[in-house]
Amino acid sequence: MSVNTTPTCPTGCIYVPPSNDFDFCKSNIHQGEIEILYIAGPSAQCFTSITSLAEWNARLSETSVDPDTIRRFRVIGDMPAASSTEVPISLGQFFYTDKDFLINIEVEDNSDLNYAFMRWMECQQLLKIWYQTAGGDLFGGICGIDVSVAANYVIEKGQKSIHKQMWTLKWVSKFSPERVISPLV
Repeated sequence: MSVNTTPTCPTGCIYVPPSNDFDFCKSNIHQGEIEILYIAGPSAQCFTSITSLAEWNARLSETSVDPDTIRRFRVIGDMPAASSTEVPISLGQFFYTDKDFLINIEVEDNSDLNYAFMRWMECQQLLKIWYQTAGGDLFGGICGIDVSVAANYVIEKGQKSIHKQMWTLKWVSKFSPERVISPLV
C-alpha cells in the first residue's frame, strides 16, 4: 500500500517526468462519492501512520473532549475540479496560482447532537478533515486538511422530503490531497 507524498517539482529545464502506470488491458479505477467525513479541531496532532487502524480507533469518538479526537459523519459528498488563476508570463508561458479546493457535503442524520454540531460550525472556525470515498480511498494525509466551513440547514418542499445539512468545505493548496487505502473499510 503506497502513501502519496508531496511531489518534488523540477527546478530547471532538464528533468524526467515521474514514473506512471500504463496497461492496455486494464485501468486502475477508483470509484465512489465521498461517504464518510472525519473532523477534528485545528490543533489535533498528526498521525504517526495514516494507515494505522489502531491509531484511528484510538482517536475516533463522538463524545471525547481530548483535543486529538476525531468525529465522523455519514455523508454524501463530491469534490469538483479545483480552480486556479492562469497568469501569463514571459516566453508565452503561464503560471498557475495555488488551487482553490471545494467539497460539497450533505448530511442526512439530523439527530439533536448532529444539528447542534452543524450550528457550532456556523461559528466559522477552522477545522481539520479527512474524507473517505465509497471505494475505500482516504484523503488528507497524516495531518489532515485545514478547511473553512459554511454550514446550512435545508428543508425542501414535499411531505416526504428529508431535512439535510449542506456543508461547503474550502481550502487552498498547490497539490491535491494525499491519498491512501483507508484502514477503516
